[in-house]
Amino acid sequence: MSTLRKTSPLSVVAKEVLLLIDWENLFFRLFDRFGAESMLIERRMAMLIEWTKQNVGELLGGHGFIFAPEHMSFFHQQICVQNNLRLMTCPKRQLTSPKRNQKTGEMQTEEDTVDETIIWFANLMMRHPNFRFICLVTGDSDFVPLLKEMGEHNIKRALIVPTIDSLSKTKELINLVDRHPGTHKRMILSLDKIAV
Repeated sequence: MSTLRKTSPLSVVAKEVLLLIDWENLFFRLFDRFGAESMLIERRMAMLIEWTKQNVGELLGGHGFIFAPEHMSFFHQQICVQNNLRLMTCPKRQLTSPKRNQKTGEMQTEEDTVDETIIWFANLMMRHPNFRFICLVTGDSDFVPLLKEMGEHNIKRALIVPTIDSLSKTKELINLVDRHPGTHKRMILSLDKIAV
């Protein structure tokens, strides 16, 4: 049973919200926290959509966007379809010579393109006349510059994190989230704090 707070239509902040989901960040953080059996990814995805619609607004064009590497499983693709999410595949880029991963310290021969594709897409959408609100699903501090830029363009910001522990230690992402005009609380949802 969901413990998401129901809100009246008057408390919805935006008519159209650009919902962008960093799939690997979401999936692996929930997996680390709950394990395969208890992460209940289908329910958490449905609740993520429900919270966005009830507390922020309707999705821009009626869809959210999920960004994932090519190896996303068929089962997870079906979750996207069920929740009206458009899947944006982000293939890994082959490197001409190995380099050290800044986060893990491991040597790598290919690099992830999910974060850069999300940033590119968000910047592209800034040209859309109805884009005035972004809801980002991640705990990754790589998106701090993007949220800062959105604020500079008067685009409101909400954040959904997989788990509170998945946030970078600086909590910069939280500080960039706008406050709900009705409740004056920052528009943040942590998927590990909801009852499924």
